[in-house]
Amino acid sequence: MGLPMLPVPPPFRARSARLAVSVLFFANGALVASIVPRLPAIKATLGLSNAELGAAVAAMPVGGLIAGGLVGMLIARFGSGRAACSGGVLYCVALAGLGFAPSWLALAAVYFVMGVFDAAMDASMNTHGLVVQRAYGRSILQGFHGTWSLGGMAAGALGAAAAGMGVPVAAHLAVVGLVLALAILATSGPLIRAKAADAPIPGGGAPGPIERIHARNAPRLMRILLPVAMLGVMTAIAQATASTWSAVYLTESLGLSAGVAAIAFVLYAASMTAGRLVNDRFVDRLGAIAMVRIGALAAAVGLALAIAAGPLHLPALAFVGFAAIGLGTSPMFPIMIAAAGTRPGIPAGYGVALAAWLVRIGMVISPALIGVAADSAGLGAAFGIPLVIVVVMIPLAPVLAGVRWIPAPPREMPAPA
Repeated sequence: MGLPMLPVPPPFRARSARLAVSVLFFANGALVASIVPRLPAIKATLGLSNAELGAAVAAMPVGGLIAGGLVGMLIARFGSGRAACSGGVLYCVALAGLGFAPSWLALAAVYFVMGVFDAAMDASMNTHGLVVQRAYGRSILQGFHGTWSLGGMAAGALGAAAAGMGVPVAAHLAVVGLVLALAILATSGPLIRAKAADAPIPGGGAPGPIERIHARNAPRLMRILLPVAMLGVMTAIAQATASTWSAVYLTESLGLSAGVAAIAFVLYAASMTAGRLVNDRFVDRLGAIAMVRIGALAAAVGLALAIAAGPLHLPALAFVGFAAIGLGTSPMFPIMIAAAGTRPGIPAGYGVALAAWLVRIGMVISPALIGVAADSAGLGAAFGIPLVIVVVMIPLAPVLAGVRWIPAPPREMPAPA
C-alpha cells in the first residue's frame, strides 16, 4: 500500500507486537458479541419491554459517539498501546457489571459506559495496528480485523452455549470479562512504545503537522478525513443489509422459518471473516483502490441476488447474495483505517479516531434508513439503497481509499512547421 516508514523495532519485537495486537482485536470482538446471546435473559430478568431493551442497548453507540471524537487526544497523551490496553480492561469491567444491573436505568448506564470504552479501545488498537503494519512494511491490518471477527464468532458461540445450559448471565459475563482482561493485560508488554510511532507522517504536501485538535484546524481535519470516512459510512449501510435485515427479509419475503433464515447471517459473518484473513496479500498485490472496486462489485452482485430472490422465490439466491455482501465488504473498513491513519501531517490517533467517530454516525442511522424505506416500499425495494451506494463506490474508489487522483501532465505538442 506504499505505507510510509517510521522508526521501527527489531523483527522479533514486531512479531511479538503483532501477536499482542491480534489479542486486542480478538478480545474486542469477543466483548462486543458476548452480550447478544444473553439479551433475552436480561430482558426477562428485568421485565423489560422490547422498546425498553432497545433504548438501553442504544445507549452504547451514544456513549461511543460522545467519546469517539476525544480518543485522538487520549492516544496523543498516553500512546496508542497504553490507551488500547486501558480502554480494553475497563471495557471488560463494564461487561462484567452488565450482568448485575438491577434496573433499566442501571442497564442503560452500563451500556453507555461500555460504548465509551469500546470507542477508546477500537480507535487505539487500530492505531497501534497501523504502527505494527509500518514495522512490517506490508499490509497486515486486514488480518487484525479477521481476528476481530473470529473473536466475535467464538464469544457468540460460547454465549449461546451458556444460555442453553442455563448459566446465570452475571456469572457468564463476569468470567468472560475476567479472562479477557487478563489476556489484554498480558499484551501490554510486547506492544511498541516508541514515541515516534504515533507521530504525524511527514510529506505529501501537508501545510504543517496538526499536533492537537483546535477549532482552527477542525475544518482542515474534516476536509481531509470526511471523504475517507465516507468509505466506512457507505460500508456500514451495505453491511447493515445483511447483519440487521437478512433474517427478517428471509422470513417475511420468502416465508422461511427463523432458524433457517438465521443461516444467512452466519454465511455473511463467515464470508467476511474468511475474506479478512486473506485480504492482506491482495491489498499488497492489487492496491487499495482495486480492492475497493472489486469489493464493491462483489457486494453489488450480492445485493442484486438478494433482491431478486424475493420475486423469484429462490432462497438460495439470497443465501449466496448475503455471503457475497460479507466477502465484498470485508476489506473496506481496514482500508479506511489505513487511509485515515496515514494522512500526511495528522497523527495516526487523530486520523483513526475521527474517521471511526464519523463512521459510528453512519452505523447508527443505517439500520433506521433501511427500516424506514422498507415500511414505505418493502424490504426488497429498500435494499436498492445499499445497492446504489456500493455501485457508486466503484468510480469513487480513489477518493474513498484516501488516494488523491492527480492527472498526468499533457504531452508536449510539436511546434507548427
